[in-house]
Amino acid sequence: MVAAKSIKETILEELKTKEIVCIPASEADYLDLASKLPFKVEYHNSEIITMGLASFWHETIIGNMIWMLKNLFSDSDEHYVLGSNSGVQIPKFEGGYYMPDVLVVKGEPIFKANSTAIITNPYIVIEVLSKATETFDLSDKLHEYKHLGSLQQIIFINQKKVGVMSYLRSENPNIWLNQDFYNETDVMQIDGKDIAVKEIYKKVKFEK
Repeated sequence: MVAAKSIKETILEELKTKEIVCIPASEADYLDLASKLPFKVEYHNSEIITMGLASFWHETIIGNMIWMLKNLFSDSDEHYVLGSNSGVQIPKFEGGYYMPDVLVVKGEPIFKANSTAIITNPYIVIEVLSKATETFDLSDKLHEYKHLGSLQQIIFINQKKVGVMSYLRSENPNIWLNQDFYNETDVMQIDGKDIAVKEIYKKVKFEK
């Protein structure tokens, strides 16, 4: 397998001309590299997947969501709200690791063996979509997230226009309820509490 240094150099070079880079690698290569790059690095189907730096508006939405969730759970001692520097282990045979833009853990965090950065029991995950990652997020990642037994809600947020997709696990763990929100006047629920869609997009300026 290619050395981690070579993988890092390859990724940084390809990101100069690509929005998303996929490099075949082992799980060990990924775990070694993940702490060496200053942006999101994920692992899927034996490939390291790198998206490079996020846009200003992408990060504004993430900041809004973290602020709202911290307020939403301010009276709770069992909810943890985290940003995208924490990983989620995906229960795949070959190993898989995603880094959601926002992560909520309910109860004590359960970590991957020998790690304090990779969580195995996420409660809510939120992804802000980009042109480069939208297909991957809405197909592969959505499918894999649904296999996490602890996960109760998956949220995708469009950064180009108002658009929020929520997948809420029902009493039947294999059935997810999907709701889409396309207006700033809409109100959605997270953990049974109301969230105004307009607050998700506060200060966000859409590109024309």
